Amino acid sequence: MTSRLYYEDSEVSHAMVNIVASGEDENGTYAILDQTCFYPEGGGQPSDTGYIGEVRVLDVQSVEDEIRHYTADPLPAGSFKAEIDWNRRWDHMQQHAGQHVLSAVLADQHQLKTASFHLGEERVSIDLNAPQISNIQLQQAERAANEIIRKHLPISTQWVSDVEAQTMVLRKPPAVTGEIRLVKIDGVDLNACGGTHPKNTADIGMIKIIGTEKAKGGTRLYFLCGNRAMDHFNLLLDQTNELVHKLNAPLADLPAAADALLREKADQDKEMKELRTKLLEAEAQMIQPESGSGIIQQVFSGRPVKEVQQLARLTIANHPAAALLFLITEDESIRFVCAKGEEAEGNMKNVLQELLQLTDGKGGGNAQLAQGGGKTVHAPDVFFQTFQSSLKNIEGIL
Repeated sequence: MTSRLYYEDSEVSHAMVNIVASGEDENGTYAILDQTCFYPEGGGQPSDTGYIGEVRVLDVQSVEDEIRHYTADPLPAGSFKAEIDWNRRWDHMQQHAGQHVLSAVLADQHQLKTASFHLGEERVSIDLNAPQISNIQLQQAERAANEIIRKHLPISTQWVSDVEAQTMVLRKPPAVTGEIRLVKIDGVDLNACGGTHPKNTADIGMIKIIGTEKAKGGTRLYFLCGNRAMDHFNLLLDQTNELVHKLNAPLADLPAAADALLREKADQDKEMKELRTKLLEAEAQMIQPESGSGIIQQVFSGRPVKEVQQLARLTIANHPAAALLFLITEDESIRFVCAKGEEAEGNMKNVLQELLQLTDGKGGGNAQLAQGGGKTVHAPDVFFQTFQSSLKNIEGIL
């Protein structure tokens, strides 16, 4: 069995190791070591990464009582220097210890119990057994958690049997039996946990709650600790400074400046929509049925379908006894809109089915207007001929 050096000292970042076995499973090539400083994924905490010799360690998992180190390339038997990505480990230690502190404060001071914990790549979350949490509670919890951090309280671990654990006041019942590892923050928390943590609360740095959302009937709370919290603050500062420059407004006036910009955009969008409608109406007035028939046919290239549909409605409204077919060509595909005026006979859904036989696509609509399309090998003239053929027995059109 692999000796877990991270349980002896969570700040061990490298060690000499021997490859005792290797293999390959659905997750890739792996090596098993006699001892390891790599933490395997578990308890909401991601695995360590790093190197064994010159080979990159991509993931570490506990599988069937083995700690499998998944590597970019196979490792031969022998002795190697193993080294974890320390920045990643330290980040995970800060986040995990911060979770212990925040969960303890929420439980003790606000009767909000943590149901689960997830340490993500960008943010950390805990799921709480409450449908909602007030902003005042969040502010109070954050302040209390940071006060605990500043006290430089020791964080220690101990191993006990499951029988001993039953006699102790733990934050929640252990999820395992046998030998149980406890993590203790003096006067704050005592909990069964297999993760890695710094040696005192001051090393957590700080805790910043960044949001909540409803999840699984309760509330999911997002937060950041230590260097992550500082990086997040720096990102917000950079973005804020850029907005101050672009909107030409001081920080306190940014919301009002953004509101004014959004109102201006809404007014411009409304004006543009009205202008596009007028242009389409003018275009529709210029479109006339072919001489001596009640047929309107036209080809467009790369034009938005919705715009062509609107143009078809406007055009057919000007010619209530006519039928039209508008085609939109683009590469090997074609889209079409077929419509008839209120005074014209026939059903455009039936016409649509004949047109669709020339494509591999589909469509829909009603008796007055239908649309569809897909890939085709046929030229627009074939669609026009099919359209006219489908209308030949409709009185009042041909």
